Amino acid sequence: MKRYIDDPLAEWQALIKQRFDLVTDPEGHWRKLVDLAMLAHKRRQVCSGELSEMLELADAAKLWALIEWEEAEAIGLLKEEVVDPDDVSFFRNRDR
Repeated sequence: MKRYIDDPLAEWQALIKQRFDLVTDPEGHWRKLVDLAMLAHKRRQVCSGELSEMLELADAAKLWALIEWEEAEAIGLLKEEVVDPDDVSFFRNRDR
């Protein structure tokens, strides 16, 4: 996260929509969401009730991302092998 943030509420709203980043790093993304929500509250952009909602949404987003990660792992999307995009033999050798 940047050192100084002009509009933490706008940053939070943009960050909550970044699903790829959320799935690839659920804990880190959640931490950023929480930090931005707290900063928005500190700067009086949101009231205590809105802060509570933002924190609940951050928690729900993290849980969603962890479930997506588990499902991707279960169906084999997250194999440890590196694939060269120019090497088509990878596709011939896949289990069908």
